[in-house]
Amino acid sequence: MLSFSLKAALPELSSIEPLQFDEDSQRLVARGDARLEFDDTRIQADRITYYQDYMLADANGNVTITQEGERLLAQRINFDLSENIFFMDKVRTGKWPYYLSALSGGGTAETSAVQESTLYYGNPGSFTLNILAKEARYTSDNTGQYITVDGATLRLGIMPFFYLPSHTHSLGESIGMIDFNIGTDSALGQYMQSTTLFPLNSWLRIGANIDYYSKRGILTGPTSQYVYHSPTQSIRGALTTGYIDDKGDVSELKLDRLNRPIEQNRGFAEWRHKQAQGERFSATASLSYWEDSEVTRDFRDDIFNENQRPDTFLEAAYTGDNFFLSAFSRFSPNNFQLIQERLPEIRFDLLPTEISDTNIYHQMSASYVQLRERFDGNTPRLDYNKESTRVDLSYRAERPFNLKDWLTLTPIAGARLSNYSDQKVKSHETAINKEYSREIFELGLDLEARAHASYPTVNETWGIDGLRHVVHPVVRYRYFSDPDNVNEIAAIDRQVFDLNRPLLDLSDLRNIDEISDTHLIRLGVETLFQTRARDYGSRNLAALNLYQDILFKKNVGYDGSKQETFNATWVELIMNPAPWLKFDLASRFHTERFTLQELRTRTALKSGEVWELGFSTDLLNENIDQYRLDFVYRINERHDFVTDLNFDAKKGDLIRARLGMRTRIGSTWELLYALTFRENARRESDFSFDIQMHLAHNN
Repeated sequence: MLSFSLKAALPELSSIEPLQFDEDSQRLVARGDARLEFDDTRIQADRITYYQDYMLADANGNVTITQEGERLLAQRINFDLSENIFFMDKVRTGKWPYYLSALSGGGTAETSAVQESTLYYGNPGSFTLNILAKEARYTSDNTGQYITVDGATLRLGIMPFFYLPSHTHSLGESIGMIDFNIGTDSALGQYMQSTTLFPLNSWLRIGANIDYYSKRGILTGPTSQYVYHSPTQSIRGALTTGYIDDKGDVSELKLDRLNRPIEQNRGFAEWRHKQAQGERFSATASLSYWEDSEVTRDFRDDIFNENQRPDTFLEAAYTGDNFFLSAFSRFSPNNFQLIQERLPEIRFDLLPTEISDTNIYHQMSASYVQLRERFDGNTPRLDYNKESTRVDLSYRAERPFNLKDWLTLTPIAGARLSNYSDQKVKSHETAINKEYSREIFELGLDLEARAHASYPTVNETWGIDGLRHVVHPVVRYRYFSDPDNVNEIAAIDRQVFDLNRPLLDLSDLRNIDEISDTHLIRLGVETLFQTRARDYGSRNLAALNLYQDILFKKNVGYDGSKQETFNATWVELIMNPAPWLKFDLASRFHTERFTLQELRTRTALKSGEVWELGFSTDLLNENIDQYRLDFVYRINERHDFVTDLNFDAKKGDLIRARLGMRTRIGSTWELLYALTFRENARRESDFSFDIQMHLAHNN
């Protein structure tokens, strides 16, 4: 509402008192709740004077302009309806989260300016971030809406803390980010952590991480965030860094994850980048450089908790009508990780495409990659490295047959050809050929049935308006031929620890260097319950999926154990019968012994906006048996009680308990006071207290 449209053909003027009309000057004067209305705009004031011949108007005293649900307040406004030009005094306007007050201003619908202005981010108040500027200019074009300020001072309430000679801000983007965290910790001492980001121009924000730890020293590093959009491209990214000369002694520095002493010079850098050029090209980059494996865990646990195994890669992709062409590189900048480096991998993927009108669908992929794995990079005493160059081709064809309206049979055939060259294995025990080729063939069969039924079930408590039951039984058969002489491959893309259901299709496997002969049947039943959504479409109430693998060829599992004929049963359950209740379950059974191998559950209960309770379990064989309880209780509109409890049943310890109070100051700031208790943590202290403050609604 910093600018508005005043164009109209026939404005209507009214007031409580009789209108005064001067025929010579064609002037109308309205007093007492005077109103001037045209199109979707209404102007109210103590007095409105309107010149009909010139389409000029003057509104004076408690002026309010309402247009499309937005308001502008002023002491006086003059405007020319024919040219759509306006001038105003003592202006106040806004649209969440921006609010503006100014001494004077004027302009047109596309461009306007105000003088001696204050722009607030959030409701005006004693702790609200605001910009005090000599002049603020508003512009609107096909790329967006912008405010440019000159001679601006960034303030907290009335307290200035940053000066901006000139700055352009895009409405819709956050004005900045300010996070503070102060507290006490037995390992770090009294500490203060801060992260700031301030706008430099319309697409770039810069700032710094500045931390103080009474026992460990000062950590500093630049931060930045950039966002750029245009009709042809979109770019987003962020950088956060930190460096500290750690003053801790040997007992406080401890050892890294490879049991090596940690040096005092410690730092980290995290960079993320996402770019889209037109509708076809995209690029993604991620950099995680840590001086040691524990630096973020010690000083920035929010980074560590989100990403405990840092990864560094770069990918560029071109999307065709039915194919992808991509280049992917993965690097190993850290000396505490074993990374399968790709230097790089060039890949072409053809999406499933029908061959002429045969109803046969085929797909293929081709890739070229240089692989490297360096053990001595993080374990100098282990003289063992691998390198190889691999060309990998995969092809797959399938032909669905509709046996019935509800039954489909799909035969599948495929092949995967891999050629290895320049293989190097630096080891005292292993010697392989530099050149090797391998062929694996795939035969498969998918039998799928679909059935559904509808019931006129109505339940107001659960919000059920009709019930639809969908059942999808599946039988999937797969056979991979035996890849001979696998010992001739410098295995870098190997089988990894993965608790998800194993992939079935040969072309989808990522453990390319360790593909083993496979012969199995997977039986499954997928069940879904739905009801009508209030607005449109349907809403899922519950889903139950059961899968059973039957192995005719038994290999070795990820944990080194021998597989059995009835290898595993997977049960997946999702229930969301009402907005206030949700339950998720994923489990895996050892079928022949009927023992539970894995169980993960999550239950969430919500009582409107009053409280929310979550309970999670995590069970894996006899290795992990943990439970988590999180609870949020809203005391009032400004105060919340939060708690997070983690219990390890195997150890019999409450390994982590966090109790806190979350408070909102005005509409801008959010504070969290928290006590954290830990039991037998490897690096963290047993007790810590901290106060976190951050700018609400930041991006």
